[in-house]
Amino acid sequence: MKDYKYVAIDSKGKTTSGIISAESPKDARVEIRKEKLTLLKLEASKSKVGGKSNRKSNKTKDKKISGKKLSRGSSKGEKIGLEFLKRLHELHSSGMPIADSVKLLNLRLSDPFQKEIAGELWRELAEGRTLSRAMRLLPQYFSESSTFVIEAGEATGNLSPILAKIITHLEEKREIRSKVLGSMTYPIFVGVVAIGVVIFFLFYLLPQIQEMLDSLGGELNLMAKILINGSNLLLTIGPFLVIAILVGVGAVIQWNKSEKGGMMIDRSVLQFPLLGQILYLSEMFQLSSLLSTLIWSGIGLTENLRLCEKTIKNRFLRYQFRSARALVNEGKSLPEALRKFKFMPLMQLDVIEVGEKTGNLGNSMEDASRSFRQQLTKKIKTMTTLVSGGALGFAFSLVAIVAISIVTSIFQVSKSISL
Repeated sequence: MKDYKYVAIDSKGKTTSGIISAESPKDARVEIRKEKLTLLKLEASKSKVGGKSNRKSNKTKDKKISGKKLSRGSSKGEKIGLEFLKRLHELHSSGMPIADSVKLLNLRLSDPFQKEIAGELWRELAEGRTLSRAMRLLPQYFSESSTFVIEAGEATGNLSPILAKIITHLEEKREIRSKVLGSMTYPIFVGVVAIGVVIFFLFYLLPQIQEMLDSLGGELNLMAKILINGSNLLLTIGPFLVIAILVGVGAVIQWNKSEKGGMMIDRSVLQFPLLGQILYLSEMFQLSSLLSTLIWSGIGLTENLRLCEKTIKNRFLRYQFRSARALVNEGKSLPEALRKFKFMPLMQLDVIEVGEKTGNLGNSMEDASRSFRQQLTKKIKTMTTLVSGGALGFAFSLVAIVAISIVTSIFQVSKSISL
C-alpha cells in the first residue's frame, strides 16, 4: 500500500488535509469519498504515517490554529488583524503574489501576534488552502465578513483593491467604536464618583453627625431621615434585589437564545429611543459598506446579498433582509425588494435605485454608506451630550440632597442652642 496526501472539503465546508493509505489513487479517492469529503487535490506522499492518525493530527492542528490566546471578536485581535492586512496589502499591491507576501511577512515581522498570523497562514497556503479559508481558521484576528469579501476577491482575481476596501471599512468601524466608548467614559466616571460620595456621606459622615446631634439634644431633619432609612432598607433588601435581577437577566438570556425570543428582543431593541437608531444606523453602515465592496469585486448581486446576510447581527433586520433577498432572487430589483420591507430609509433607496438603473450600483452603495456614517456620527454626538448631561445632573442631585439634609440639620441644632 502507498501513502497519498490529499486536500479536501468536509461536510461543513472546511478545508482539511491528511495522508491516507491505499493500493492506488483510485482506491484513495474511494476511501476519501467514504469519509464524506470532497477531494480537491491528491498526490503520492513519502510519509509513512497512516491516514487515520494523520487526519487526527490534522484536526489537532486546526484546533491549535484557532486557539484562544485572544477571544474571538476582541478589539485587540481585530486591531492586530487590521495591521497585518495593511502589511499584506502593501506587499501584494506592489505586484508580489499573495502567497509570497505572506511568506515574506512571516520572515520579516517582529510583532509576535502578527508573526503568528503570517506563520499559520503560510502553513495553510502551502497545504493548498486559499487565503480566505486559511483566515477562517483565525477568527480571533479576522471577522467572518472580511473572509467572505476576500473569498470574493480571490474568485475574481482582483484581491488588491478588495484588501484596500476591507482596510478602509475596518478603520471606519474602529473609529466609530472608539467614539462610542470615548463618549461613555466621562459620564460613567462622573456617575461612579457621585455614587461613591453619597455612600461616603451615608455610611461614614452621616452617622457621626447623628451622634453629635443626639449629644446636643437635636435631631436630623426629615430629608436626612429619609436618606438614612432608605439606605438601611436598601441594605436589607439589596441581596434579594440582586438575586431577582440576576434571575431576570438569566431568563432573558435564555429566551434570547430561542428563535422567537431573539427575534422579539432584537426588534424591541431597535425601538429604543436614540439607542435603537444608533444600532440600526450601525447595521446599515456596515451592510452598505460591505455590499459596495462586494459589488466592486465583480461577484453577482445574488451572491453578494447571500454573503451580506451572514454579517447582519440583529436577527430582526437579518430576517427582513433575507425576505428581501428572496424577492431579488425571484426577479425584483434590489431597491424595490428593500422598500417592501421598509429595510432602509426611502432617501437611500432612491439613491440605490438610480445607481441600479444607470449601472453604478457600487457608487450608489458607497454614497448610501457615507450617508449612514454621517447620520450615525450625529446620533452618537447627541447621545454623548445627553448622557453627559444626565450623568452630571444625577451626580449633582445626589450630592446636593445629601449636603442640604446634613447642613439643614446642623442649622436646626445650632438655632435651638442659641435660643
